[in-house]
Amino acid sequence: MSSQSGPGRPRDESIDDRVLAATRELLSEAGFQQLSMRSVAQRSGVTRASLTRRWPSKAALVIDAVMGLTPDLTPFAGTDVYGWIDFVVRGSRELFNRPEMKATAADLTLALVEDPEVGRSLWNRFTGPAVGLFADDVGAKTDEERRRAELDARAVLIMAAGAAMYLSTIAADDASAELEERMAELLTSGYRAVTVARDAADLAGQ
Repeated sequence: MSSQSGPGRPRDESIDDRVLAATRELLSEAGFQQLSMRSVAQRSGVTRASLTRRWPSKAALVIDAVMGLTPDLTPFAGTDVYGWIDFVVRGSRELFNRPEMKATAADLTLALVEDPEVGRSLWNRFTGPAVGLFADDVGAKTDEERRRAELDARAVLIMAAGAAMYLSTIAADDASAELEERMAELLTSGYRAVTVARDAADLAGQ
């Protein structure tokens, strides 16, 4: 199905594929600082005008290249809240372990600080659907239950992604499957303990 780049103007998805693949290649080869819209246009065989129409900045282009155009929610299918937490930990680790992400994480973070609107767009686009699934998994029904569940989900996402970024940069020597397993275990058991304590407090307040 074709997406639209403007009113009445279908976007050629093959261009997207070429541009994003070229961006990932260039990131792995030279990093964020050396990447330019011109070099991506040359590598992908797309005009620079077409490139900047779709991606207004280098940061926006890099985000789509390393994160994808839309979040992949298939790993959450058929799982419960604890499976959700487990995947967020492992998925974050996998993301920050990719060569193109390792080459760009620090510089991209700085670019997002300098352009907070792009950062907000990234956060909303990729966390919103996952947060909604978490609230569904815990059976949140009232507005307050949903608000609390969404807060829990955002907290887990931030902790998992932050830890993954830290492990891929500062603590790279400690990165291991065993540590990843322990992180997932601690987040899962921590959430379980908080939930039990919260339910007990709710019952006591009735």
